[in-house]
Amino acid sequence: MSLLCRNDRRYPCRLVVLLGLVALLGGLVPPSSPATAQSETLQQMRAFWVDSSNDGFRNHPQVNELVENVVRANANTIFVQMRRHGDAWYNQSFEPRAADPRLGLAQEFDPLAYLIEKSHSMGVKVHAWLVVSVACRNSDPLRGHQQHVCTSHGPSAPDPARWTTATYGGRQVGDLDFGHPAAIQYMERVVENLLRNYPALDGIHWDFIRYSGESYGYNRVSVERFNRAHDRPLNSRPASGDPAWGQWRRDRVTELARRLYIRSKAINPRVQVSAATITWGGIGSYTPDDWPNSAAYRQVFQDWRAWLEEGILDFAVPMHYFAEGQERSRNWYDGWLAWDRTRTGKRAIVAGTGAWLNSDREGIAQIQRALAPDAEGRALAGVALYSYNQPLRDSSFERRRAFMDQLRATVFAQPARAPDWPWIVAPTTGHLQGMAVVDGEIVGDAAISLFRDGVWERDLSASADGWFGAVELPPGVYTILVRNPATERTAEYNVAVQAGLVANGP
Repeated sequence: MSLLCRNDRRYPCRLVVLLGLVALLGGLVPPSSPATAQSETLQQMRAFWVDSSNDGFRNHPQVNELVENVVRANANTIFVQMRRHGDAWYNQSFEPRAADPRLGLAQEFDPLAYLIEKSHSMGVKVHAWLVVSVACRNSDPLRGHQQHVCTSHGPSAPDPARWTTATYGGRQVGDLDFGHPAAIQYMERVVENLLRNYPALDGIHWDFIRYSGESYGYNRVSVERFNRAHDRPLNSRPASGDPAWGQWRRDRVTELARRLYIRSKAINPRVQVSAATITWGGIGSYTPDDWPNSAAYRQVFQDWRAWLEEGILDFAVPMHYFAEGQERSRNWYDGWLAWDRTRTGKRAIVAGTGAWLNSDREGIAQIQRALAPDAEGRALAGVALYSYNQPLRDSSFERRRAFMDQLRATVFAQPARAPDWPWIVAPTTGHLQGMAVVDGEIVGDAAISLFRDGVWERDLSASADGWFGAVELPPGVYTILVRNPATERTAEYNVAVQAGLVANGP
């Protein structure tokens, strides 16, 4: 039977089939009747993460097999890992090309270009999956490469050229620390280069856009910036549990997410921006409303709930990697799904599943529950399986192909296309970015006020390099008031914001 989703732009699906699913093999039987014909194709994301550690896109035959399997499953989206540790698994990059001997020769094969071509010819969308913070690992074959970010800006570089983080105890870690302004600027270059060289790309997908834990974030430049902002001695070291220090790190990750979103939209307004987000443990183990106690917010400073509320993601893909066969883990999974349906903010949520943890029957049961609407008719925008290489426990080449057939016969029986997000295809608001300039000089950390048609709209803070930006602005003529906090001098600029576009200020 079919159930109507709530008519709200946060829920791009219009019709969700409540599939009566049972096993095809080992107890599953096919549905008793085909899905009810719909006058409009179902919009529902059905995605696979395709990682660079395994086969999937290393040559033309693997790409062909990948896309054919996705179509075989009646799925429609691929998140393909194009950046793992500061490397590029695509040809047109200033970062070094991945040093995997199994990867086709560059003069013969561009993994991303060919995947886009092949996927689009078969109606499948492609999102470039980028690992954001993790960059320097001793085991990487590109360690010391002249073009690698870690060669000049990794843990062994002197301050302030070191862009990577450290622990409270002083151990240097090879993850970019976005409390260092240069680390943010570097990631902007990576994303801009990618979008300009692959204009047909459907989306960009952030991974590891966070810190690794509460004791991380002690890049010297970031700590000194924090101390200045809070009038503390420059040589002091905030405790890892210091609430102000925690908020500082959270703000830096959010600043990165905001800048990458706006920069991406300025290049291609229709590109989709998403993130794989943290859901360790159970949201219901305290109370569903107690977001500050979540692992994402408290431990790794990834406030992705706020990102959806602000609109600096088009959709989140929370990583609900839970084993169906364990009661506590299964309850965590269901608790998160209930939480997701009521907290999409201005955007959408696609549920990520830990497919490799579960049997075919268990994985299908999790997908079924993820796609089902709640009692109020609220439904998620789709599912993403981690991973294509291991779509079920104890996978193999043959079992993966058979599982694709099971998906088509059960949870993906009704054809569906990837969602057309309303705020992208029929936007009613626009975005803004600019540089804070007073008396002809760029002012870092400037105070910004926006006025639309003479009426105050919102206040912003410029970044350390003077950049500022805002999303979801009603169209109109804006006055940008910039104040230099050191001199109290101000400057005013006017800019017109149009729906669906990024307006560029001074």
